[in-house]
Amino acid sequence: MPSEHVNRETVERRLERLRDEYGGAYVQEVDEEVSAETFEDLLEVTRDGYTGGGYAWVVRGPDQTAALTESMPDSVEDGRRVLMILGRGSSRWGLAGGGREDGETYEEAAVREVREETSVECELGDPFLYRRVRTDSAGDHDERLHTLFVFFDAAYAGGHVAVQPGELNGAAWFAEPPARMHPENEFRADDFWDDFEADDPFDGFWE
Repeated sequence: MPSEHVNRETVERRLERLRDEYGGAYVQEVDEEVSAETFEDLLEVTRDGYTGGGYAWVVRGPDQTAALTESMPDSVEDGRRVLMILGRGSSRWGLAGGGREDGETYEEAAVREVREETSVECELGDPFLYRRVRTDSAGDHDERLHTLFVFFDAAYAGGHVAVQPGELNGAAWFAEPPARMHPENEFRADDFWDDFEADDPFDGFWE
């Protein structure tokens, strides 16, 4: 058993704050083992205060799209869509977001990262998933690292997609789920596309 749990108390405290403020959301407990080299890198940033990050499931309604150009036919219609990103080196679509910076909340990290990665502004609703990760090393380490990743529902608040090329291969607004998604997207997509049929894309979305 690991002799030291790095950031466990901090993660527990921040998870408790989020659940007190927003109420219940699914908590996914994840145990992972990484290479000794990767663990060394994670250990360094975790000891410096890194505790995970925030991500956003950003929804745009049909009345929030940009005006059509003159060359586009008037018959073009655009329904509700979800913003997804394709990271560098990945073949699966994921959610915009990323790690907390020093002094940030998970909410602030999610909004900032969506802006930096896609140039889109969003307003957060409630979390739909807390992903709590415990990381062990395949090498000779006595530590176990604890991190928390928080996934929020969010509403589009402005901007047009312009990707951060150093991190992303693409970003797009999806009307239907893509064939390959990260598990966190699949978790939210099951409810969103199966059960969400309101004309107003935000009517009851955060209830």
